[in-house]
Amino acid sequence: MEEFKFALKKYILIAFAYLFIGMTCGLLMKEAGYGVFWSFFSSAFVYGGTIQLLMVGLLKAHAPIITIGLISIFVNSRHMFYGLTYLEEFKEIRKKSFLKFLYLSLTLTDEVYSLYTSSKFPERLDRVKTMLWINALSYFTWMFGCVAGNVAFNFINFSLEGIDFIITEFFCTVVISQLINDKSYISTSVGIISSIFAFLIVGSNFILLAIIFSMLSLLLLKNKVDKKEVDKYE
Repeated sequence: MEEFKFALKKYILIAFAYLFIGMTCGLLMKEAGYGVFWSFFSSAFVYGGTIQLLMVGLLKAHAPIITIGLISIFVNSRHMFYGLTYLEEFKEIRKKSFLKFLYLSLTLTDEVYSLYTSSKFPERLDRVKTMLWINALSYFTWMFGCVAGNVAFNFINFSLEGIDFIITEFFCTVVISQLINDKSYISTSVGIISSIFAFLIVGSNFILLAIIFSMLSLLLLKNKVDKKEVDKYE
């Protein structure tokens, strides 16, 4: 029970973001013509806030499945880097319980990762149980938000025009946060410059090309980024 209380206290920091952005995702899904079951299954099996929001626009634009798949891979590839941080710990968890390892791996999101790295787990608590509670609370809040937003659409009698701007607002908030916390500005600069170049080349359908440019650029600048990360914490 102590693990749950500690996890709940930490989870509150991201609860409202998960709930309201999830509800927005559900509203957009319904507006695009996809019912409550689509919201439930997409949040349960995709469970990727950023790509779910992007996916609504891609589905509305009748984007090819291969395009949606490639964008999903590139956008969510950042989760692999989160996993590397906990590689050894997750290996130990897998030896004891493959199901716990699988659940923790598949529900490790940006916000959950930030809670892991910013929280000091008391030694008296079972660390794995605490992590499972954090992941589970976040997961079910997101699913509830997506479903609630889809259902709420039926009771809204005003125009939702412009609500999809929350996607832009969400990304702007992420970029501003990155600029404040990242003293090197390398990652943010690469993203902005790559997006501009991609837009100039292919126009409005620039997302996939921008992600490819960004990934390649960051791989080339990997040593500089790593050095800046070390300097930031010294």
